[in-house]
Amino acid sequence: MILRPPVVTPRLLLKKESLNDFERFFAMSKDRKVMQFIGDGSIFHWTKKTAFEKFKAGLDRQNDNEFGTLAVYTKNSDQYIGWCGIRHSKFLDHIELGYRYCRDAWFNGYATEAATAILIETYRLTDIDRILACTHPQNIGSIRVLKKLGFTYAYSKLSRSAGMDIPVYRIDRKTFELKH
Repeated sequence: MILRPPVVTPRLLLKKESLNDFERFFAMSKDRKVMQFIGDGSIFHWTKKTAFEKFKAGLDRQNDNEFGTLAVYTKNSDQYIGWCGIRHSKFLDHIELGYRYCRDAWFNGYATEAATAILIETYRLTDIDRILACTHPQNIGSIRVLKKLGFTYAYSKLSRSAGMDIPVYRIDRKTFELKH
């Protein structure tokens, strides 16, 4: 993993996920409001046992990924609130910023704060020049986060799982460094 946890921000701690995160992760993945703009909008369809096995297997692969995602915790409560990171997207065939948060963490600026830290670290530790991100066209909150970070609309791409064109946003190193 390129990212070297922990990554610390004024209010957040980003670190590797642990088994202790599973209950909140699973609840987030079963929340219809959280999942409505992801893929086809369906909630996690796995049983809790299957989800736990896949989550555990993902923990074992954390060091295998060239890039990576980190669990996001609030500093004041050390509570898992979601995840944020970069990875290679098969859908975009490019490096992508991604994030997902528990609903009780929404509207606090955590997504912007964590993503800023991830982008700073990514640009500091790599020679990547451009990062993409995509979101459902009705996901106003996520679009707002991307724009605050300095992403701009690049193009749309048909998502078969969502059954529609999905807007793709981009930010290049120079634009990000000028803003931050």
